[in-house]
Amino acid sequence: MTKLEHEVELEVSVAAIWGALKDQNTILPKLIPHAIASIDVVEGEGAPGSTRIVKFGSGAPDGGHVKEKLVSIDVENHTIVSEEVEGGHLAQFGFTKWVQTLKLISTGENTSKLHFFAEYEGGSEESIAKSNEFTKQGVTGTFKALEQHAKSSA
Repeated sequence: MTKLEHEVELEVSVAAIWGALKDQNTILPKLIPHAIASIDVVEGEGAPGSTRIVKFGSGAPDGGHVKEKLVSIDVENHTIVSEEVEGGHLAQFGFTKWVQTLKLISTGENTSKLHFFAEYEGGSEESIAKSNEFTKQGVTGTFKALEQHAKSSA
């Protein structure tokens, strides 16, 4: 499988950003409505095996949605793994598989780093390049919004 890695430096602690992630289904549509219109859990209760649908906002290319299955949550290591099962990178960029890992790493008392890692299959050279740029911008924007939320909630 092909891989994409991206890191985002954050000016909040791992605990603060992890806390914001717990409420992401509710707060992300409020923080970045141009990117995310809504997030609804459609199967399960947020534990591994659960499925959610993220409907994209008006700022997302071609609108649309992504259906994601939560593969694992490692609370101790601040890691979340999910797999796209419909829409998203599969529909927009022609991938046949997309699995992403979010890992938060402490870099200081009030600083942390997101390590984003995706493994994917399929797609043309052009769609891979577009996807990589789109994904990096989206991940950075999302986590900078969560960072601001965590700072204002502290």
